[in-house]
Amino acid sequence: MDKTNKSIIPAIVLAVPVLLWVAVICYYSINLPWYDDFDPFPDFLNKWIGEASFSERLRLLFQPNNEHRMVIGKLVTVIYYKITGQLNFTFLHLAGACFTLGTLAIFWSAFKKSRLNAWYFLPVPFLLFQLQYHLIFLWAICGLQHQPVVFFVCLSMFLLAGKRFTGAAVAGVCATFAMSSGIFVWPAGIMILLVRSDYKRLGLWIGIAVVAVGLYFYGMSSQGNESSFAFFVKNPHLSVLGFFAFLGGLFDFFPEKGIVVRSALPVLMSFLVMIWVVIWLFRQVSPWLARTFGRDSSAFRTQSSQAGQDVKQLESFLLGILTFLLVEALVIGLLRPRFGFFVMIVSNYKIYPALFLIVAYLSLVTSISQERMRTRVWKGATAIAGLIWLISIFTYLPVIAERHKYYVVNGYNQEHNGFGLGHVPYSKGAEYVDNLMKGLVKKGVFHYPQEGNILAEKVRSLSDAVPKEKEITVAHRDSLIYINNPHGGLSPWRKNGEYAFVKNAERLYFFKMEPHKYSGRNFLRQYDKGSDISIPYSSLRPGVYEVGWVAVTGDNLEGGILEKVTIP
Repeated sequence: MDKTNKSIIPAIVLAVPVLLWVAVICYYSINLPWYDDFDPFPDFLNKWIGEASFSERLRLLFQPNNEHRMVIGKLVTVIYYKITGQLNFTFLHLAGACFTLGTLAIFWSAFKKSRLNAWYFLPVPFLLFQLQYHLIFLWAICGLQHQPVVFFVCLSMFLLAGKRFTGAAVAGVCATFAMSSGIFVWPAGIMILLVRSDYKRLGLWIGIAVVAVGLYFYGMSSQGNESSFAFFVKNPHLSVLGFFAFLGGLFDFFPEKGIVVRSALPVLMSFLVMIWVVIWLFRQVSPWLARTFGRDSSAFRTQSSQAGQDVKQLESFLLGILTFLLVEALVIGLLRPRFGFFVMIVSNYKIYPALFLIVAYLSLVTSISQERMRTRVWKGATAIAGLIWLISIFTYLPVIAERHKYYVVNGYNQEHNGFGLGHVPYSKGAEYVDNLMKGLVKKGVFHYPQEGNILAEKVRSLSDAVPKEKEITVAHRDSLIYINNPHGGLSPWRKNGEYAFVKNAERLYFFKMEPHKYSGRNFLRQYDKGSDISIPYSSLRPGVYEVGWVAVTGDNLEGGILEKVTIP
């Protein structure tokens, strides 16, 4: 397998996870914002349109959004608006995906330096293009934070490893102003230049880093990170475990289980992978230690001297990315456990453990000189990557499908009832979002998707009672309307869904039925038969309503009225 395989077969196999990932985005994306999206996209664009001065628009670009300055994401939004006059969240999802496709291209360019057969690259796309981090590629704010950061960090390290300093520095600045994690590109570059003993460029790199990071944090509040340090002093073990859980996040195979069950395998597998990572890191650093402190490291110097310049470049590239990931894991482990340990393995972060496993694999497979052993490592890594990929489809595709349906009906609620896309009904936050979105709709900048309106037209015509054989029950508990369907189920198709509704002549509210969680002994099973929903009285305006249930299968609809209710 050392000779380059010119066959098209490797390319076809490598493309499978990539094409499926892109298909999932295209099929399940919907042109709607969600919760944190409003500040950096609709609100930003609304202010951008209203501001004529260059200085004010520049200020808007660099204005913080919580603890991040996401200049890259805002630029993408502005460019699309300049071309089309529109704000479209599906485009933002696809734009974010392009950065991850670019990351794959960078890894492929770096991998080619090893001169290994293309088949050895196979685990990489299966690890990078799995579905666990759906809250990145199907949520605009996360998609245009994490994916650009990863891309620009990888680009910077690739250019720096190839001794293209200026391009690496520019990419580093872009990473910095994509989101806060981008500032870790600078310690990653320091590691590459330090190991290379390139002290002149190291000093320049540190100088650029000081300016870039200083500008990033200028005028930004601490976001309550003082309490994170106090929490760490009281619970240091959670930060240690969080470090390993974060890096092993792709082994979170049971996302609907308790946090102890969920996090056990990520912590264990990350610890095992870290054994090799520490060995490899020592091999990379030992020649510098020998040069700097005069220590004997002849074995490592011999190995380095036998490697070609291309292999050294690949090793530097991997070293930079690994440094970035380790610093990221340390900071996340320190600052985030106070929000709950589940944050360590939340979907929003899982692009980073994917990178961690990719770097660990590539560093191992390119370090082995014996062909038989290298083939064994490749087979084992391919099996693990394929397993992670398959489990992500089985476990997360239903979640992605249900989230799409949730967006459809809550987009309708947002358009017609003034809430639904992430804020408490009738709160000040909901009022702000309602006014903002109505303003953009009036200007013709944003258009709500029509799926919710089409469903509403069909539901308004329902007047008969739900047949008794459906066994759907309604109960009232603590100012909640509780609706239960013991026969409900899941469907991966966008048009197939199960919803509750509350309507009268003036208003129609939608609520997606939630599948029952499985509580048995089968760890791989996440959902049980049946579905339910609790509707707070506080989400409904006072009045007399009909409460109903509806199930949609393709273009077919069945359902009806369950009872009448008076909301005081």
